[in-house]
Formats: sequence, C-alpha cells, structure tokens
Amino acid sequence: MSEAPALVSATLAQLYMQQDHLEQARRVIQRVLAADPLHGHALVLADRLANRSRARLYAAFQPGSGVVVRWHDAPPEPALHLILAVFRAVPAFPGRTSTQVTSIRCRAEAGEHTFPIAGGPRPSPASASLCLARLAPDGLQLLAVHEAISWPTPTGP
Repeated sequence: MSEAPALVSATLAQLYMQQDHLEQARRVIQRVLAADPLHGHALVLADRLANRSRARLYAAFQPGSGVVVRWHDAPPEPALHLILAVFRAVPAFPGRTSTQVTSIRCRAEAGEHTFPIAGGPRPSPASASLCLARLAPDGLQLLAVHEAISWPTPTGP
C-alpha cells in the first residue's frame, strides 16, 4: 500500500504562522517552493518568516502599580522601544476617548518595566495596547504586539 502524499500548501503554512508554529510553517513553505520556486503566496510568507521576530511580550494591569510588562528574545539593538497606548472614555464627552502614549528604550534582550497609570491606586477604567518596536529609518517596525488589556473601576473603600 502506498503512502498518501503529504498535504502542503501556502495556506497551511499561513495557518501554522497564525498559530505561532513557525518551524512547521518554514518546513511547509520549503516544500511548496521546492515544487514551485515562483509560488507567489509562498514567497511572500517566506519573506514574512525571515523578518519575523521571536520577541515576546507579557503584560498585566496590577492595581496600585500600573501596567507591568515583561519581554524576552528581543534583538539587542539601541533603537528598540516598548510602547504603551492607554485609551480612556471622557465622561464629559460621551463617545469620545482620550489617548496617552508613552515609551521606554529597551536596553536588554529581556526585562521588565512598570508603566505607572494616572489615578494612583484607583485609576479610572481604561484599555491599553502594547508593542515592542524598532525605530528604523523607514518607520516603526513592530517586533511583538500584546493583545489589548483592560481594567475596570476598582471596588471597595
């Protein structure tokens, strides 16, 4: 009995990439390009993988402290920044949002930083977006993005 051919496609590689299975994605792309060196979708995915950073971000809101962010596997370079954007509703203007953006330079491949949040131990409800990015001559290059985090109005005395 003959073995069924392995299923390989650029779409499968893209699914692996979306699930952060980068090595499997690389293997699938290699097989697709071995069969068709000019396969457009596979060439684009190969380029994305070549530029994909292994940097990772972990963040959480800690009442009384602020947004605590940890990163690792960042490239060692002086133009690396951790960027935080905080979004808050403006009670006096329903439907409007205020935005505060701040950043710090990352001087190590791994580390931790706490962004203090205005309002002290009882800040107003807000959401935040975070990224680790390289400031390059042609613009901002995102290396890692954390999913948005939110915090409610604290309860209690």
